[in-house]
Amino acid sequence: MTPFVRLLLVLVAAPDVLAFPNFVIENASPLLENASEHTRVAVITVTVSPYASLIGDPVIINANPVVHPFVLSRRSTHQWELFTTGVLKLDFETVSLYSLIIYAKDNQGATASQTIFIQIADVNEPPTFSGSLAHGDQVTEIYILEDIAPGTIIYRAAAKDPEDAVLEYFLSPEGSGFTTDSVGTISTAAVFDFESETRSFSLVIKVVDPGGLFAAGNLKIFLINVNNKDPILTCSLFSIENAVLSVTSLNSTLNNKINITLDEEIPIGKTVGVCQTTDEDNLGDLTFELDPWNVYFAVDKESGTVVTAARLDVERAGFARAQTFSVKACDYDQRCATVPVAAYIRGINDNSPFCDRYLIRYTGKEVIANGTVVAKLSCHDLDEPPNVIHYAPSLGPVGSGQLFEQVPNAENFIQVAKELDYENPEIIAAGHIYEMTISVFDDVRSSHTVTVTIIVEIAPANDFSPVFKAAHYSFSVPETSGAFYKVGRVTAIDEDHPPNCVTYKITSGDIQVIQRFWIHPLSGMIELTTQPDYETVKQYNLTVEGVDCDRFHPRTATTVVTVDIEDENDEAPVCTPSLYKAVIFDNVVAGTNVNGFELNCHDRDSQDFEMRFEIISGNENHHFGFDPTRGSNTPKLIVKNPFNFESGAELQQQYHLVVHIIDDNLKYGKATKPRTGTAIIEIYVTRVNTPPPPTTSSEQRKGLTIVYTAINTYTSSDWYIPFIFTLMAVLFAGLVSWVCFLLWRFGHTMGCCQKMAKEVSKPKPKGIKYVAGDRNQKEEIIIGNRNKKLEVLTETIVYETMFDGEAVDPVSGNVYEYNSRTGARKWKKPPSRQEESLATMYSLPEAHPSEESTSLKIPMQE
Repeated sequence: MTPFVRLLLVLVAAPDVLAFPNFVIENASPLLENASEHTRVAVITVTVSPYASLIGDPVIINANPVVHPFVLSRRSTHQWELFTTGVLKLDFETVSLYSLIIYAKDNQGATASQTIFIQIADVNEPPTFSGSLAHGDQVTEIYILEDIAPGTIIYRAAAKDPEDAVLEYFLSPEGSGFTTDSVGTISTAAVFDFESETRSFSLVIKVVDPGGLFAAGNLKIFLINVNNKDPILTCSLFSIENAVLSVTSLNSTLNNKINITLDEEIPIGKTVGVCQTTDEDNLGDLTFELDPWNVYFAVDKESGTVVTAARLDVERAGFARAQTFSVKACDYDQRCATVPVAAYIRGINDNSPFCDRYLIRYTGKEVIANGTVVAKLSCHDLDEPPNVIHYAPSLGPVGSGQLFEQVPNAENFIQVAKELDYENPEIIAAGHIYEMTISVFDDVRSSHTVTVTIIVEIAPANDFSPVFKAAHYSFSVPETSGAFYKVGRVTAIDEDHPPNCVTYKITSGDIQVIQRFWIHPLSGMIELTTQPDYETVKQYNLTVEGVDCDRFHPRTATTVVTVDIEDENDEAPVCTPSLYKAVIFDNVVAGTNVNGFELNCHDRDSQDFEMRFEIISGNENHHFGFDPTRGSNTPKLIVKNPFNFESGAELQQQYHLVVHIIDDNLKYGKATKPRTGTAIIEIYVTRVNTPPPPTTSSEQRKGLTIVYTAINTYTSSDWYIPFIFTLMAVLFAGLVSWVCFLLWRFGHTMGCCQKMAKEVSKPKPKGIKYVAGDRNQKEEIIIGNRNKKLEVLTETIVYETMFDGEAVDPVSGNVYEYNSRTGARKWKKPPSRQEESLATMYSLPEAHPSEESTSLKIPMQE
């Protein structure tokens, strides 16, 4: 390439040179690509005819490329200089030739243009980095793992030479552990360790072109700590033998096992070892655990303290005396160190002996020979290995020179030391029973001692059976007798020793479900457990058994006891019906049976003619009585005295008669304990001369109104009680909802009324027509002129007459309803045919408690 490139100027001119502006461009050398800002490229001179002048400055038009780094600047009246602006950097490798058209126009309207070609000269430029190294004032940071292998590529430097020349890369300082090749690839050349002193490296990478020009970049390489080392575990384990502690320590790097010995039954939570661990990586907390998990030992996860976690009991079934486990310390990546542990559990004397039996009884007949074994103590020890069990007499006639002794070389056997005869006076004085205790132990501590009691009894031979003094007993019991009443005593005799040692029991004869008799097992006294009933069972034949005191082969005897129940007056008379209700007129004559009513009474323990009847209350003016008052069980209720309401002496119309039925009407003698029954009679007297209401019939007749009265009772457990309460709750909720609706409707109506009032207060225009509807419709006001509708809500409340009472027309016998306040009347149903007057009174059937009150119309007899 020649150092200078000629500037090509192509002049474009019009045919008449003097008529148009003329361009003269001066520039002798090409433009270097590294030219600085405001470098002069050319001098342009524009001349015009003498009679013309330029309009403004020449301008650059139609440049190629369109974006260019050039600008014109006026130098004098007819000269301009072309400078670089620096806004777009010159680059030979990008654009090597620029084409500019300079355009000028004078005031005569003549125009001219001149094309300028600007050649860019190539200059050798230094290479440049791309990527993060392109910013020379910044440091590129690279992070690598400490355990990265030598020869691993960690970075690729990218550089470019403007002239596309071959570049070379250099890395400094040398010996840093990193290398680079000819293409800028940086690799490791050594082994690194984060735990060493050097944890980062500062490098400079340089790229050089063939002309010696270069670019440099700064690198900072950091090592990343990697968990590549196992922890180191150190444990100190304790051996505990006979409460003496010894320590054994071991490091995990030695790969050995720790053997310890522990006494059984050491407390749960007892510390048996302490472990510590270190980790060169130091990347987090280390945790401790047992591997494998052991039910009897545990290690604190954070502190490494090894403790017992369960009871160590070698006597327990399935317990292994040798326990093996490893204490393990691990980091978060589960790099672990372990110390194996073998723990041998040593048995101690921690269990007291126990025996199969703690109370041993021996009974001999008449004579127990010398040397007879009366007890064998079978005792054991759960300790492993079992301890030696010792037997020592502690209380009673056992030992050297006593009645009983231990068998030589067999301490757990007790034998008789001298013959024991039941009839021997010494034996009789001692009571034929001997009690002794033997202490059983395997250690001198009192907690390891148990006691076995031995009872030896000399019993006589059972030669005789018990005999009752009488083969048959008879007793009488009043039926009014209560519990604990003493019926009588039976006695049996036994000639064996001890004499008359007999127990009693009733084996049969008490035939009812509830047992009414009990016999004292020692005295033989028969008592009542509850009151008997003559009407149910009149006689009991009890079989009583007597058993002697021989526990092994008892002898028995039986006798029959006849118990007669004496009849007494303990039942009160019972009448049906017990409650009666009736309605009668006040014109009934004396001696008339009230509605044909009579009592029907019975007494379980009395005759029907032994009852008498009294009205003890409610019989004001003695209007009522019974016929007969005694000697019959079916007396009739009669009217003794007539009623007189007209005189004013009679005011009461409701009679509550309490009737007593007494069973003391005896033919001979006088009742000592009479019983009384009760019946209730309700009678309502209605007046006949009540003024009748006006009717259309002129025929007069008597009438009868019967009121049915009942007692409304209920049981809370009946099905209809929750149903009624649920129905009441639903009705109440509906009532509340209806009231809320009425309130809302009232508020809405008031709003409409206020609106209507405002509209009505205005002058009414002509042409208003009112259209009225019924009470449930909305009235519309149609305004013809304005076509405006006005709604009026009309609500009509109709009050219907309420009839709160009813009565029977004495003339027609029909039922009518009436209003007690206004006197309004109406027939309850259409009048029926005329019937004749009533001649006889009728009664109502007995009301049941659960029925409701009703009205009943009585049919008329002709």
